[in-house]
Amino acid sequence: MSSKIFVCLEVGPQATGAFVPDCPGCWVFGRTKERAIEKVRIAIIEWSEWLKKHGESISDISNKVEIEVTEMLHVDYNPVEAGKPEPLFWSEVLPVQRDDIERTVRLMGYSRKDLLDLLPNISDECLDWKPPGKPRTIRNCLKHIAYVEPWYINRLNIEVPGNYPDDVIELLNYTRNIVIECLKNFPKRKMRGIFQPKKNRNPVCDLWTARKVLRRLVDHERLHTKYIEKVLKMYHEMEST
Repeated sequence: MSSKIFVCLEVGPQATGAFVPDCPGCWVFGRTKERAIEKVRIAIIEWSEWLKKHGESISDISNKVEIEVTEMLHVDYNPVEAGKPEPLFWSEVLPVQRDDIERTVRLMGYSRKDLLDLLPNISDECLDWKPPGKPRTIRNCLKHIAYVEPWYINRLNIEVPGNYPDDVIELLNYTRNIVIECLKNFPKRKMRGIFQPKKNRNPVCDLWTARKVLRRLVDHERLHTKYIEKVLKMYHEMEST
């Protein structure tokens, strides 16, 4: 029996982004719309296995995943590029409930464990190694993860502390604690409605909802953890030659 999964597409002239609203942390990119759909089908199964690895009991998702594109936005930029606009999909306009927030906190815990499991005994040389053809060092990527999480919260015009520590691991822990504390005490007035950030607005498209923020909090770290895994593999291959 096939499992129908609803997918949203952000289709640009050079690439397509695809995410699954019901599977926070399942976010992929492909050179074409068809390739993105193909990759998201695989990612959905991997996402299911990811939850099982972290002890969740969920229904099996077979290889016969039926993809249904429920929303598709055509844009004039590359969805893969950093600093691109952040379009708002209709699926992210729905209000969130306390259960949604608790689920997000739980999934963020899984993604953070995956990330930290990659870091023990990693040298400064490895942290600062710039892989050929790749945009970030591991250290830069870790800082990016840390800075972006409170930035997401700020998109809802919720003030968060600044004055972040310099050490990258301390920074990861510091900003994560800020975000988790905010989520645990999430204002009810922010659980519904559409917000335009007062700070650091994007002039093209910058509309946010709580549901959009919750999804991105999980999507973002998982995406960059996979990048760090690739860089570590490249580094060890370089060392062995």
